[in-house]
Amino acid sequence: MVSLPKAMATSFPGIGHIYDLIIVGAGISGTEAALYLANAGLDILLVSTSLDTIYNLFSDKTKLEANKASFMAEAFKEQAVDGYVASSQMHRLAKYRLEHSQGIHLLQSSASSLIVEDSNVKGIKTWEGVPRYGKYSLLAVGSFLASRLKISALEETSGRLSEMSYDDLFLDLSQYLSFADAKRNKEKELGNSAYSISYKIINDSKDYKIKALGNLYATGLCIDNDLTYEDAALSGILAAKKILQNF
Repeated sequence: MVSLPKAMATSFPGIGHIYDLIIVGAGISGTEAALYLANAGLDILLVSTSLDTIYNLFSDKTKLEANKASFMAEAFKEQAVDGYVASSQMHRLAKYRLEHSQGIHLLQSSASSLIVEDSNVKGIKTWEGVPRYGKYSLLAVGSFLASRLKISALEETSGRLSEMSYDDLFLDLSQYLSFADAKRNKEKELGNSAYSISYKIINDSKDYKIKALGNLYATGLCIDNDLTYEDAALSGILAAKKILQNF
């Protein structure tokens, strides 16, 4: 069984609560960053469009050689069979760990815009219109900024099968940032057709810091289209270390 982290800060969200960090996206990079910083004692809000897709991998059977300091390495060691692990197993273990980390508040919602004051990010708004405040914010939205999924002639507003795109967030970010086009291809698997995803990546980052806005960071595929699963996990940890320097 994957071990639980030691008890750290407990998140008690309420009206006007200010988190140490808001993370948008609970894929590989966002989850790794959340776990690292919660273990360091920070109060984290982790926002995901679906709690059923936390830490999902594109492929259902994957071989990994993760950094030993990552949750990925721990989970893979726990669940690997014949050197491979299923996406569903990684998701289950990651969700369990996040739910049992006292410093992390999981929120199922879609981030629609940033809260910006004097060029500094103060938090986010979700599609319900509710503001969430944080000292810092981290974008870990993967391949979901203005993403379009194509299967043959069919096109969907998705960043992965049945997973919605961050279109509203992309439009809001476009006020401040510039983007590049990116694309990923998914090979055919048993029960699923091959498909491709086109999306946007952020140009304006350096060492995980967004240069155009204060208190905003980004990590993972949304800043680098060439990352492997292992790279994405490490990207989340490195971004977390950079943010931790502010505390």
